Amino acid sequence: MENRSKAEHSTKTVNKITYAIEHSADDLCVNNSAVTLQRTICTDAVIVEQPLQITLSWCENGVAKNKIFSITMRTPGQDKFLIIGLLHSEGIIKNFADVESISSELHDTSAEDGQNEWLIEFSPGFTPNLASLERYQMTYSSCGLCGATSLKALQLKTQVNLSSSKHKKAISVNSLLLLSNKMRAQQKLFDLTGGVHGAALFDQRVTLLHSYEDIGRHNAVDKVVGAYLSLQNAKQTSARECEAKVSTDSDNPNSLLVAKDPSLLLLLVSGRISFEIVQKTIMAGISILVGVGAPSDLAIQAAKQFDITLIGFNSAKGFNVYHGDWRLNNG
Repeated sequence: MENRSKAEHSTKTVNKITYAIEHSADDLCVNNSAVTLQRTICTDAVIVEQPLQITLSWCENGVAKNKIFSITMRTPGQDKFLIIGLLHSEGIIKNFADVESISSELHDTSAEDGQNEWLIEFSPGFTPNLASLERYQMTYSSCGLCGATSLKALQLKTQVNLSSSKHKKAISVNSLLLLSNKMRAQQKLFDLTGGVHGAALFDQRVTLLHSYEDIGRHNAVDKVVGAYLSLQNAKQTSARECEAKVSTDSDNPNSLLVAKDPSLLLLLVSGRISFEIVQKTIMAGISILVGVGAPSDLAIQAAKQFDITLIGFNSAKGFNVYHGDWRLNNG
């Protein structure tokens, strides 16, 4: 399991004044003018929110090209994971290896905003899908897309098939009751500020693999997906190097990079389940999505279309399954 949250970059200390009813007055009606509020001057930790600009760079027909992909608000920390996860979920890249490098665009990184502008250079020969870029910008600058259009756009991005007979009754329903507490134990920024969302990735045995936090729900998911893709790429690279020692003859030396991990994965999010969260889940090849809040109608439609198990209102007492109950084992 991995969580590299750095509170010194993700939070700030601010001054505040609190007003609270004295303990001796707890049994009094709060509307009673005789109740005295205790005034206290102290400090508080608040979550940092700063813009993240992502610029893409690639070479097409011998011509260098650059395009600003996104300017989004996020909590600083794990920016590279966030970028990889975002590019993957939007269909810009298919593999971690499509990215040559991720670096700060500013030379003076000691400045307060020195890590807010990132340059992504794609690998030689790779050209990003500009239609995906335009679709991303349109989606996040307007709410005018209907559900049918959104689902069709998702179909164009991926052909992933999440249905597998090996996943039938693969997850114990009792183990799902433990999810929230497992992620909550990793939410250090929430302990400090109470102002962030969390996302966590689990394997089939409900072992926590990655857990990250961010002021944005979508960003927390992108960080988790980016961390998972990074780890998978490292494992595949190692496997390819071992394979090369055995045989130097390979019809497709990059085949390991595009191979799908057949294992069942589960994503937990701390808030409600929107269509965008389901989209990121599908693009990452994750079969089960669990939220502590409610799913939207479009999220349920997408779950049914791609056959992912969608669970809402998860707690230590129970949960609701909106699709994909066949993956759960209540025996």
